Amino acid sequence: MKRSTTVLAALALAVTTALAGPALTTPATGAGGVPVPEDDPFYAVPADVATYADGAVISSRRITALAYVVPAPTDAWQILYKTRDSHGTPTATVTTLMVPKAAWTGTGARPLVSYQTAEDGVAGRCAPSYGLRAGALQAGAASAEVGLMMMAIANGWAVSAPDYEGPESQFLAGRLEGQAVLDGVRASLAFTEARLPASTPVGLWGYSGGSFAASIAAQLEPSYAPEINLQAVALGGFVSEIRDTIDKFNGTVYGGAIAMGVNGPLRAFPEYDLGQYLSAEGKQKVAAASGDCIADAVARYPFLDYADIEAYPGAMNAPAVVELLHSNSPSGIPGTPSAPVYEYHAMFDQLAPIATARKQLRRYCNDGVVVQQVVDYLTEHISQTIAGAPGAVAFLGARFAGKAPKNSCSALVRE
Repeated sequence: MKRSTTVLAALALAVTTALAGPALTTPATGAGGVPVPEDDPFYAVPADVATYADGAVISSRRITALAYVVPAPTDAWQILYKTRDSHGTPTATVTTLMVPKAAWTGTGARPLVSYQTAEDGVAGRCAPSYGLRAGALQAGAASAEVGLMMMAIANGWAVSAPDYEGPESQFLAGRLEGQAVLDGVRASLAFTEARLPASTPVGLWGYSGGSFAASIAAQLEPSYAPEINLQAVALGGFVSEIRDTIDKFNGTVYGGAIAMGVNGPLRAFPEYDLGQYLSAEGKQKVAAASGDCIADAVARYPFLDYADIEAYPGAMNAPAVVELLHSNSPSGIPGTPSAPVYEYHAMFDQLAPIATARKQLRRYCNDGVVVQQVVDYLTEHISQTIAGAPGAVAFLGARFAGKAPKNSCSALVRE
């Protein structure tokens, strides 16, 4: 691995650790500040969005992408592109495309990595496009994973970082997220200034909430975007079933994320009338967290329990709620990745249970996918973000070089 990737990983660890704390983040929109997406006309979905093909470029602008506080060594653009929400309704969102300034010296076309941040939040300031443009001093947690993107850049790969929750920050809307990832790849390849041919080898990468979006994209790719030359899928701290992960948050120091998270399905699926499952206090808490990123909500309501917001005991187990959560999870969405999958996970992950991830990986194995899982016994969910990243980069690089992946399926299916 290049020395630069090791340095960047160390920087990422320092910054991610600082940003993973419970401090509230406030967007800077004053003099010289970058406006949040809700206040930026560039993000507006055009009235004629339905006339565009999925993944078509609607508009673009050149930006300076910031690696925390310094300009990244890339040419960078924000691209507004057409995609679809979970109901198939046309909409648009933004991806940030970064291409290394250095010439590509590898064989074949320069690869493209679609990096899915843990966008976890229900406001535009939680999205990667805001973090990459505003930088760590303004954006806080929205730029926390930029060091991992820079590891890909250091290898000469282009990076597309999509705002996969769409213009309304519909957190946990599974199909929207997967489609937005794939359409972000399409838009990046169609964007002529980047000079990435249609045959460009593509990798998907995401950790935690990013793994959720990346895995759904991988499952949808054979039917939704089969023209993409997908070569690799790297998932870390894999979130494969929403309910199992929510249960891990419930009643813990991270419990406030539940109040924030309810806002995503409320926006994405009004037909479920989820408000009926919330008490008066629950509605108040959910509304108060309706502009939060996950760190804000965690600080706002530490140790929040289901019982604090349910309309009646067991409301979280109502059939409609169970069905909604499962149908938006990778485990509830049909489809099989067309490329090998690498999954790295802390054995003692306190937020994304490894047993649930393995269950989904076994499904991939049974469907004929080559799966390599690497388990770390010395980390937990937050520290594994960085500890597992070099392995993901090595996997992506090997696949782009045409090397066969290792296969853990024989061990996985025996469990």
